[in-house]
Order: sequence, then structure tokens, then C-alpha cells
Amino acid sequence: MKAMILAAGYGTRLRPLTFNVPKPMVPVCNRPLIGYAVEGFLREGVKEIVVNLHHLPKSIETYLEKTYGSQCKFHFSFEPEILGTGGGVRKVRAILENEPEFFLVNGDTIQTPPYAGLLQKRREKDALAALTLRHPPEGDRFTAVWFESGEINGFGRGTGEALMFSGSHVISSRIFKLLPEKEFSGIVDEVYQPAIAKKSDIIAGVIDEAPWFDIGTPHRYIDAGSGVLDLTLEGALPLESGSKIVGDSVVHSTATILGKPVRSSIGVRSSIKGEVRNSIIGANCRIGGSTSVESCIIGDGVEIMHPVELRSAIICRDDEAIPREPSYRYENGLVIAVF
Repeated sequence: MKAMILAAGYGTRLRPLTFNVPKPMVPVCNRPLIGYAVEGFLREGVKEIVVNLHHLPKSIETYLEKTYGSQCKFHFSFEPEILGTGGGVRKVRAILENEPEFFLVNGDTIQTPPYAGLLQKRREKDALAALTLRHPPEGDRFTAVWFESGEINGFGRGTGEALMFSGSHVISSRIFKLLPEKEFSGIVDEVYQPAIAKKSDIIAGVIDEAPWFDIGTPHRYIDAGSGVLDLTLEGALPLESGSKIVGDSVVHSTATILGKPVRSSIGVRSSIKGEVRNSIIGANCRIGGSTSVESCIIGDGVEIMHPVELRSAIICRDDEAIPREPSYRYENGLVIAVF
């Protein structure tokens, strides 16, 4: 069985952090985001994984090969221009089309899809695809996926129960006969929706309420860090290699902790003397004793040694990769984006 991770996005809503770090490499409890998708596939016995890339691809390639290269084979598909879900899959047709089906997952989520259930449902109905669905959080905005009798009958409009697509599917290789012959395309709007409208194929679904986290915005990123931390503390998710639990935080073994981090993750070789609460601290950071940060995302190499209180902000080192933006604050060699 082969699988593909969609990892070509810019992560624009996490800027300024993602000017220097590709979104798949942002840390969640010290594990790069894309590591959760890879480890999920490895648990299912997947031996070949395709990853499409665009923004800052080298660091993703290096991390995956170094960390997981002995456990599976990677194929990297660089897209000079982003091709969309359909175009990205179409570009790697030669790798995926010779098996009956393949897994596909969005690289900007943390989830544990019911892969066995998806396979069973797709095969049972001989469906073009089987999608993971879930009940959406109250008040969340989403495109309704209408689901009835095990099948999806509409996106946006339909009958039955209105659910949310989780971003993971198992797809029949016959999709390659249906993808449009153009560079950019989307699977949902240009393959699934027409198949449903024409009743030419079945799109199946499996409801799964396992923990699911979207890293699309700074608020969601902080919430994901907190949710994954809870699962790690409970033992439901493994600690990232080299990290340990200190109180209610995940701390890399090379970090120096003189303060008391509260519900946070602290990266490699970072030094914490001040107050850190509900935050994500990258590698090689220094937080001084007179500093207080809460619900912050702090990029690699940041030093905050002056008396300051920071709340709900992305904080990065000021360098040439980060453009001057009116919405950012620039002080003490730092770029601060409040969210």
C-alpha cells in the first residue's frame, strides 16, 4: 500500500513563522507536524510515501529521510507552481496508479484516520474513494459534507447528515482516468462533485471522532499544541525522541529549565528562566527571568532577555526573509505578530 501527504502549502496564516520554516516542519510537542502523518502511515504498514513540496522543500526532505528513511521509501514531488490536490496527485501518477488504491492525507492536520475502515468501506462499495468524516466543533465554519447510508451525496448541499471532511481519504487508482488534463485541479470540486452529480461513481464515507487538530491559524496551532500535549501526557501519543515530560510540559532533554513552564513544549537547546505558559518554544531559544509569555509561538533562535509580557503572539528573529509589514512589531531584533 502506498500513501501521499499533501505538503506543498505556504502556511501564510502562520507568518512570520513560516517565512523561514515550511508549515510541515512547525513543531507540535517537539515533533514536526509532518511526522504525525508519516508515523500514522507507518503504523498501517505503508512502505512508500509520496510527499509533494513547494515552499522551502529541502528541510522537509532532509528531516523525513533522516528520521524515517530506514522504515519506508520516500518519493518527493516538487511543484514549481502549486498544483492543487488533483494536480498534485496527477503529477505522481506513475508512482500511484499501479495499485488498486492509495491513501491521501492533508499535511496540515494531526489525525489518526481509520485507515482499515476506509479501505473496507471503499472495497465494500467499490467506491471511487472513501473519506473520513466527523461532526464539526460547535460554531466552526466548514463546507457541509452530506452523508447518508454510508455514502456522500453532496458537498455544500445534499440530504442526510451534515458532516465535516477530515482531510484523509483512500482513493481508487481509477481516479487517474477522471482527473482533468490540466496542471492545477482540485479533487473534491473537479472529481468527487461531478461523480456525485452524474451518479457515475460512489464516494463513500466513514465517520470517525478520534482527536483531530488543524494547524491552519495561530489560534488553532496553539489549541493543537495543547490537545496533543494532553494526549502525550496520557500516553496516547508517544513522546518525540529526545524529549521528556517535565511537570505538565514536553521538554527536550537538551533544554535548560530554571523557570517553570506550564503546559508548553520546549525545543532543543533552549533555555527557560522566565514564565512560559501554554506556548510553543522552538530550538535554541533563550527566555530571560524577567520575561513572561503566554499562548505564544516562538520561532527558533529567539532571545527575549528584557522585561516584557507577551500574549497571543508569534515571535521570530528579525532577518531578511521576513518583509516589513505594518501589522508586525519590530523591536530588540524580533518580529512580533499579535493574533
